[in-house]
Amino acid sequence: MDYKEINPQIEYFINRHSTPTWIIEDATTNFIDLSYFSSGRAFYKVNGEQYEVNQGDLICIPQGSRRSATTDADNPMESFAVNFQLYDIRGNFVELPFPLVSHIGISEELLSLYNELTLVWLKKSPGFEIKARALLLMILHYYFKRFHYKVNVQSIDSRIQKSIRYILGNLHNPIEVEELARMSGVTTAYFGTLFKKNTGSSVKEYINKMKISNAENILLSGEFSVKDAAYKCGFEDIFYFSKLFKRIKGYPPSKILSDKKMTELAVQKGP
Repeated sequence: MDYKEINPQIEYFINRHSTPTWIIEDATTNFIDLSYFSSGRAFYKVNGEQYEVNQGDLICIPQGSRRSATTDADNPMESFAVNFQLYDIRGNFVELPFPLVSHIGISEELLSLYNELTLVWLKKSPGFEIKARALLLMILHYYFKRFHYKVNVQSIDSRIQKSIRYILGNLHNPIEVEELARMSGVTTAYFGTLFKKNTGSSVKEYINKMKISNAENILLSGEFSVKDAAYKCGFEDIFYFSKLFKRIKGYPPSKILSDKKMTELAVQKGP
C-alpha cells in the first residue's frame, strides 16, 4: 500500500498537560491512538506489554488494542494525542506502518503543526474539521517520511542539533548567540552561518519562534495569563512579548484566552 489516499477521521484531540495522578483506564480502543510526547515521562501497557515513553517519543497504538497508561508523578508528561479512524478511498480500514514506540526527537516542524491543530480544534470555527484533517495529514506525512519513505528528517549538523536541544530546554531563560557558539566550539559569526544553513532561520529568529510557540502552548492550557506566559518564556517586557507574538503568529496572545473562554461558555450553555 502506498498510503497516498488515506482519509483520517479525528474523533478526539488534546494537547495534554497531565497531572501527577493522570491515568488511562484499561480498555480496548476502537480507534488509532497516536501520541507525541513534548516533555515528561509516561508508562503505557499495550496488549500486555509495558512501554516507557519520554520527551520526543511517539507512540502509535493500533485500533483494537488493549491499552492503559499512567504518568511519572515526579515528571508528568505533556503530549499531543490524536484518536482517529483511518480509511482508504474505498472506505476500508487502514493500519499505520509505524512502530508502536519510537523516538522522533523534538522537532520545530512537528510542534508547529501540533500547535496549529490545537488552535483549530479549540476554536472550532465553521469547517474546522477540514483544516484539522489537513493538519493531521501533514503530521502523518512527517511520520511517513521517517518510517515509510525512509527520509532522514534529522539530517542536520550535530552541533546545531545540540544547540536546538539546549534552546528547547531553556526557553524560560535568556539565550545568547555567543553562548551557543561557545558550546559548539566555533566563532559567533560562523555559528550564525551554520545555524541558518541547517535550519533556514537565523539564531534569533529560531529562538523567538520557539519561545512564542512555547508561550502559545502555555496559554492554550488556560491556566496562565499573558503576563505569566511571557515571564515563563523569558520575556520581562510584556509589550514587546505581545508585539513579537502577533508578528510571528498573526494574532495577539490575548486572543487565545478570549477564544478559549468563548468555547468554555458555549460548552456550558449547551445546544
